[in-house]
Amino acid sequence: MPCWEVRTMSVEFKTKHRRLLEDALKRLDYTWQETQNDVLVIPGLGRLDLIEGSAEIDRRDQKKLNQLKQQYSKECLRRAAKLQGWQLKTKGQTKGVLRR
Repeated sequence: MPCWEVRTMSVEFKTKHRRLLEDALKRLDYTWQETQNDVLVIPGLGRLDLIEGSAEIDRRDQKKLNQLKQQYSKECLRRAAKLQGWQLKTKGQTKGVLRR
């Protein structure tokens, strides 16, 4: 195997709201480029196909993809809380409280 070979992996990455995904990317300070058919290319991470709901990334970047998934989930919670008139207060990396 040549030393310059890059191994990629394809994982499921379903997003329902493109705007929330873009908000998550902004919060993580990721830049992205749009291509045709709702495909986002994120330098340093990989390629997200929003229609197929898949991501193609370098194997070593699984941690970054997980961070993006977590941030997307947080953006969804923020939106749901705002629509219901609740307040979302985060307590740490993975904990939060919703209050009316």
